[in-house]
Amino acid sequence: MSATVTIKRKGLFGKTLTLADIVPEELSYGIGDECQRLEEGKEGDYTIIFDPENIGRGFDISFDGTTVEMHLNYPNSRHDIELFYMMVSRVCGLQGTKTFLYEGEKHDLSEIEQLIQQDIDASRSGLRSAVTMFEEEGHHLTVFGVMHPLVMGEKEIAEIGDDIDKFGQWLNEKQQLDAYYASPHFYQKQDGTLFGSYAVGAGIASIVPITPQKPLFADKDMTVDHWYVLLGNSDESKRENEGIKAIPYDKMIESVQKSEYYDADHIVVDLTDEEVDAMVEQYRVEI
Repeated sequence: MSATVTIKRKGLFGKTLTLADIVPEELSYGIGDECQRLEEGKEGDYTIIFDPENIGRGFDISFDGTTVEMHLNYPNSRHDIELFYMMVSRVCGLQGTKTFLYEGEKHDLSEIEQLIQQDIDASRSGLRSAVTMFEEEGHHLTVFGVMHPLVMGEKEIAEIGDDIDKFGQWLNEKQQLDAYYASPHFYQKQDGTLFGSYAVGAGIASIVPITPQKPLFADKDMTVDHWYVLLGNSDESKRENEGIKAIPYDKMIESVQKSEYYDADHIVVDLTDEEVDAMVEQYRVEI
């Protein structure tokens, strides 16, 4: 679910806007990679704009000649909804117009407060739907945040409910964490089977899935036969001399001595060199 705002330049003449024209200094931008992790400072067909001081879901912006299109996903935080409409006002000013299209219908800047409330209500409704889906079917909700996806399960749903302010606080708290969000890479063995691998290094706080899985937008027909984790020591020369050190993914999860809850599907691990060496000695495999 999302809202789309389209802003067309008034008149036939004027400057064609660029991202540099639109984004103020206090905001940041980027694009998502194949696993929806942010590549900050890059532009794409759809570029994410966000507040680095309060990281939520941000919103997407795209350009088509004299037209600017903006997308706000639901559910969203109050901060990002208000930020979205601040940028709608800014772009209208740059386009020399006081009107815009909201879901194809013409609106005036004077109606922004009403639209803010409408999107707040839609976000609350989205969170209520997540609660219902979990209670009835046990489904987790994957939320595409600015930095990376996050997953709401029993703990998050119980704490947040349909409160978009708590939702915003949760999004910001998780995405401000100084940790590496591990994502899988896929390779084919000589026998034709496919395996996925994550990379985790000693001394690097890493967000890893409890159970490895394909990214949401991966080919549905792709079957992953094996999952591994590639472990690395903190010493660069040791990493280079000892080559690839792979172990079955589940053995890392079983063996890690200390971890912290991140979200319904992920934990944060911070392996020591000693842990890496012990896991490699016991479980190392050739892939």
